[in-house]
Amino acid sequence: MNRFGYNINFRATPADIHAAADAMLATQEYHAIEVTYYENMQDVDTFAYNQAIRQIVDAYHPQVVVHISDFNLSEENSTLRSAILHEFRNCCKYTRELGGREIVMHCGRPRDALHVPLAPHSSVYVESAQERAWVLSVQLFRTCCDIAKEYGIMIYTENLNMDRLTIRCDTLVKFVEEVDRDNVEIVFDIGHCHQMGGDIPSEVLTCGKHLRHLHLHDNDGKGDQHLEIGAGSIDYKPFCDALKQVEYPGLYMMEIRTCTPENLRACKERLLKCM
Repeated sequence: MNRFGYNINFRATPADIHAAADAMLATQEYHAIEVTYYENMQDVDTFAYNQAIRQIVDAYHPQVVVHISDFNLSEENSTLRSAILHEFRNCCKYTRELGGREIVMHCGRPRDALHVPLAPHSSVYVESAQERAWVLSVQLFRTCCDIAKEYGIMIYTENLNMDRLTIRCDTLVKFVEEVDRDNVEIVFDIGHCHQMGGDIPSEVLTCGKHLRHLHLHDNDGKGDQHLEIGAGSIDYKPFCDALKQVEYPGLYMMEIRTCTPENLRACKERLLKCM
């Protein structure tokens, strides 16, 4: 049986969170939630958000996935890298408190102005900022995987957009295989792929055995809009056909901007017609 989930982010009020859960989780129309981790935010009170999350988890016991804050794993400063690992461990604790065992985390991004000079006489010489960012990101991701394993947590990392390291899925597969840990796999974000001009079915096939999670939404190909399925220009039928070819085993996670019961029902209905 296919299992469906929906994301919850800070745009949702506690009333919104309860309304979606009472309609979707209580009826088993949806089975999982993907929660964005918001803790230790400067001048932002996250208490009500997290309280509502805990209340719906206690009431309906959904499968819980946590999307961590967008740390840059290519950070060069060792003190900041230590802080990232400290907060990553906090996220692992938060995930387990909610009964979850899965985290979504982005890798790093290259920067134009590196602190470390890219010069042949340097002990850390590399050819480019892209290469330097890759090496740093792989190193820190390995450590995150080791921490996550202490908590029994699997990490998913995704094809991204804009100035990130893992835009195409061949690069994403290379990244996961270079991290070389048994608790890291791929989440395919269909909206990012469409925005960046990728061929969606081919990209899914490239993920192959590493594909374990999905982010489903829509856009017009020009921006990362997180629209409801059918509200943009993504063709979901060949995407679903590709999922069958790789025998995708995971959740169908809606990552839309506004998760009302009406929107979630419409997304699921449109997706099922393509499956």
